[in-house]
Amino acid sequence: MTIAQGTKFIVWLSLAFSLLSIILSFVIWYFTDFYWHFIILGLIIISCSFIIWSFRDPERLIDTDIKKILAPADGRVMELEEEKGRIYCVIRMSPFDVHMTRSPIKGKVTEVDFKKGSHWPAYFPEYAKRNQRNRIGISDETENIKGVVTQVSGIFARRTISYVNEGDEVTQGEVIGTIRFGSLTSLEIISDKSFKFKVGLSDIVRAGKTVIAECD
Repeated sequence: MTIAQGTKFIVWLSLAFSLLSIILSFVIWYFTDFYWHFIILGLIIISCSFIIWSFRDPERLIDTDIKKILAPADGRVMELEEEKGRIYCVIRMSPFDVHMTRSPIKGKVTEVDFKKGSHWPAYFPEYAKRNQRNRIGISDETENIKGVVTQVSGIFARRTISYVNEGDEVTQGEVIGTIRFGSLTSLEIISDKSFKFKVGLSDIVRAGKTVIAECD
């Protein structure tokens, strides 16, 4: 299993903590005949396993197409806005989703704007607007398409991380960042082309795999 960039230390720490807990539990059991602590051991192992699972970065085969806009994140579609020259959607991630952010289009990174903020639950949209966020702009000048992917933190998601910098060239579906433990990812596409949504509210989408919108 591939691990997300920048998380190997946390993964190794979780593995070491789990192993130490197992050894300590058996030592206590051997000398005291006390076995209720195995419940705590089980909770520790489950928690560490969840942390490691949350940092997974599965390989995905991307079907690139300049007429299509790919989902930037795994999760459930919560908002959709469609108007002339612009489409906008919000994807809410669960703690069990893959937390990697992928580029919906190919192009050059025009901005990476990190803003500090709070960590309100993503289930309260008005409060979530105050949360920490990372705005990544991508522009395909050849096709006249501009995309803005915004990573938003939540009550459990404490870090929004970008893997790209301004001026980088990215391919469609390429991993461009991560949100540790999930939250919200929004996508705005601005273009003189007429893009129409291919998904509906509450649909489950997968980053780099699901077609969010397509040009007529």
